[in-house]
Amino acid sequence: MKRFVAAVGACVLLGGAACSDVSFVDEVAIVNDTEYAANIDVSGKARDGWLLLTSVDPHSTITVEEVIDQGEMWIFRFDYVGKYEEAVEISRSDLERRDWTIEVPKSFEQRLRDLNLSPP
Repeated sequence: MKRFVAAVGACVLLGGAACSDVSFVDEVAIVNDTEYAANIDVSGKARDGWLLLTSVDPHSTITVEEVIDQGEMWIFRFDYVGKYEEAVEISRSDLERRDWTIEVPKSFEQRLRDLNLSPP
């Protein structure tokens, strides 16, 4: 909700015209079947700015509502407390086929284990 309010506030401050081309996706679900919590950011193909989506606990699913549309290519970045991050690129059409659901990759968990970071 804070991100949505911030986006609306920015549009008001910029006079609305700057945000007239901004569209939103109703919701994006993040599934985390790993032993580690993850912070998730998203960006578009140009990677010219990252939007913090949420944090997700181990073995849980969270849904984020009203996500700014990233266009034809979405890049999700998964971060574990600044110790390791991994990015996953997925096309808009693949996200739609997956009912706007993205999973924390198993390779994210494996890399954290390889770094000898114990799950919380």
